[in-house]
Amino acid sequence: MKISTHTHPRYIVWLKYFCFVLALKVFLDFLYTDFVKYPFLGSIFSTVIPDMLISSAFLIVLLTSAYFFAQNVTVTNDGLLVEFLWQDLNVSWDEIIEIKPTFRSRKTYVVLTNALTPFHRFIGLIYGLSVKPAFIIYPTISEYESLVETIKSHAQRR
Repeated sequence: MKISTHTHPRYIVWLKYFCFVLALKVFLDFLYTDFVKYPFLGSIFSTVIPDMLISSAFLIVLLTSAYFFAQNVTVTNDGLLVEFLWQDLNVSWDEIIEIKPTFRSRKTYVVLTNALTPFHRFIGLIYGLSVKPAFIIYPTISEYESLVETIKSHAQRR
């Protein structure tokens, strides 16, 4: 049963959507420039591959930062539902290892778990200094204090 949903403000959600639109535009510009506008300017290795590598690196950084920045969290009786790629990932209360402030900010918390995707291990490495999967709770999320206290209380019971 759903108890409460914690979401980010509208401007952060719109910033997230803007990042996706920008990533799509960069990808389409790459396709147009290299395959339509200038298709026969040298070999594929001298024109297309460097452009593809640069745009791919930019797109990966842009999309992952957009996804990891604004994750909505829903508290249920069984655990947490963490939004990732338009889906809710279930994290039961037993799978939460700990919640602690990040080393960058005392107001931002990292929640280490045993239940998320391999992509969440990067967050664990960057913010939690752990190889365990993690997600971030920023102070901009709605009902921030109650969410942190709820997770702390369940993590201490473990």
